Amino acid sequence: MFHSRFNRVLAVVTWLLCLAGLVAAVVSSSAEAYRYLPLLALIAWMTWAGLWRPSLSLDDDAVTVVNTFATTVVPWAALINVDTKYALTLVTPRRRVSVTVAPAPGRLATALSNRDLKGISAPRGADGSMRPGDLPSSDSGAAAHLVRQRWQSLLEEDRIDVGTADDVLVAQRIHWAVILVSALLLIATVAAITIG
Repeated sequence: MFHSRFNRVLAVVTWLLCLAGLVAAVVSSSAEAYRYLPLLALIAWMTWAGLWRPSLSLDDDAVTVVNTFATTVVPWAALINVDTKYALTLVTPRRRVSVTVAPAPGRLATALSNRDLKGISAPRGADGSMRPGDLPSSDSGAAAHLVRQRWQSLLEEDRIDVGTADDVLVAQRIHWAVILVSALLLIATVAAITIG
């Protein structure tokens, strides 16, 4: 299972800040401070849903993408391309599935990355350059490498029905509970801050 190290660190830092806000509100014992508790709860919840929970997992049947509000299962037979322009994106004939846990790096990360790219299997331009999203030091590049490597291995072992991508179902399950809790916390936050 692939998780973003950066997202995990950011999540822990955010939760520590929320905890500090909670402690400050309790210590101050003021009604004004308590108004912001729903906001802290919303931030903590969305940190879990948007930074901690998302993942990418691979098995011999499919790639499973857990994003904030939906889980998508992409069977290997449905996969026609792996793109990394803005984030790792699994391309099928009917849809493009963005993997939020694997965003492409920004300019600074690209500039600071290790450019020794020998032996890295990734699409290259005519000049031999590699797209920043394919850099192995980035979340998108590391995840794309895992997907491409497993896909190639399964193809070589003849474990994927080639040519059936148009007929293979890509299943998606919406995370209704996450959406509902997020909406309720947002309503509670707005009410607490505006009504007071």
